[in-house]
Amino acid sequence: MPEERESNNTTKKVTSLLSISHDKDVDGLASAAIVWRYAKEKGLDFKAILTDYGSFEQVFSYIARQRDTLIIITDLGMDDAIIDMVQTGLTRAITQDSRVVWLDHHQWPDKSIKMILSLGNKPVLKVNHEFCAAEITHKVLMPRDEVSTELARIAHDTDFNLREIEAANALTDAVSVIRFGAIDKKEDVTDALYAVLAKLADEGLSGVWDKDSHKFKDVLLNQRVEHYRKEKTKKMRKALTGHCDQIIHGKLVRIVEIPSGLTSTDMGTFASNPEILVSIDPELKVADLLLSLSQGGMLGFRRGSDGVLCNAAAKMFNGGGHPYAAGGEYGLYENFQAVCDDIFVTLSKSKDWISES
Repeated sequence: MPEERESNNTTKKVTSLLSISHDKDVDGLASAAIVWRYAKEKGLDFKAILTDYGSFEQVFSYIARQRDTLIIITDLGMDDAIIDMVQTGLTRAITQDSRVVWLDHHQWPDKSIKMILSLGNKPVLKVNHEFCAAEITHKVLMPRDEVSTELARIAHDTDFNLREIEAANALTDAVSVIRFGAIDKKEDVTDALYAVLAKLADEGLSGVWDKDSHKFKDVLLNQRVEHYRKEKTKKMRKALTGHCDQIIHGKLVRIVEIPSGLTSTDMGTFASNPEILVSIDPELKVADLLLSLSQGGMLGFRRGSDGVLCNAAAKMFNGGGHPYAAGGEYGLYENFQAVCDDIFVTLSKSKDWISES
């Protein structure tokens, strides 16, 4: 990764690194941890901001004030709705001798890609939805670092909904516990997650997880996660009993209304387990496409088979992501059944979300 530029025949080096990453899941956190390891290797002062799309205006206003800074953005996509805001913030930072690196796995429109690549000071943009963001960050920044390899592996396990690594599953729940707790208390999410991020950057998974006891080293965090798991299981079982199903283009589509304190990742994992479904209803099968509708009208898309593309389905609801998982927006609503009918009609109008492979 380049760390310097030529300006008026004078070499200027960046003196600090600003990491901007997604705050919702392990992929965003692991990406930020890998970036932190890169900053340590290069001897750069480090600052991290963990954020979600709703805070982009504030974040890019902060970015605009950066000088002599390497700005690395991970696990955050871009679309036409925010392009002007992002361009303004990055352009201002670049005029102040900052550099931009953006590493992501969501679907990007051509206009957004062209905008980033047209910025000054040789920006780096890597977008590939075949990998999670942490894998891309690992390959670009720290390809030979063993801790970064591990962080990328656990992020892949969670982001592609494989659920094969116990510690990765636990870390997913820990991120949700910490994040929801901060939001409820109106605290800064970055500050709340910072201790975990620092330990992951220092030691990888072993910084937070005891593989012998199968528990978090932080006793209080472990207790919070255990309580969260019990409560979310009750909530998800209740949510699944009120599901709406419909066969569309030969695929079983299921919509579930989820209460606050749960994520679409939680529901996607839970609802893809055949044993759990049978315990709720002997006739209940894993859906090809699962939509989780939050009380605020946000949609989460998870797939239960290879025959659907979550990102293509999400695009029909002003969203995006990758084939395995995506997010979109329906909007505020009052009648869940009416929402289901409307979503089914929308999905029936196109076969773009059906995979031929």
